[in-house]
Formats: sequence, structure tokens, C-alpha cells
Amino acid sequence: MMLNLYVESQLMRRDLESWLAKQRKRMLAEDGMSETIQNVLWAIFAIAIVGIVAAIIQAYVVSKANEIR
Repeated sequence: MMLNLYVESQLMRRDLESWLAKQRKRMLAEDGMSETIQNVLWAIFAIAIVGIVAAIIQAYVVSKANEIR
């Protein structure tokens, strides 16, 4: 009974170490940020640019509207 428990625990330890080694290799192989984070940052950048352009257009239209009055 104790021998079976010991053998099973050693097998589980070996499997865990193998899994951790694979995960570590995968994480080290990734260069820089993950693709999801890059996509989110590009989306934020695009929204910021659109907001800036909209503010410029709005300021231009308001200034022209004030000239008409």
C-alpha cells in the first residue's frame, strides 16, 4: 500500500515537472507581448486617434459657426 502511494506520487511529480518544463519553454519562446495585448493596444491607439480627429473637426466647425453668427 505505502509502496503504491510512493510510486504514484513520484509519477505525478515527474508528470508535473514535465508539464512545467513545457510551459516554461513555451513562455520563453513567445517574443514580447502576447497577440491579444497587442490587439488591445492597437484598438486603444485607433480610438485615441479617432477622438483627436473628431475634436479637431468639432473645433473647426464651431469656429466656422461662430463666424457665421
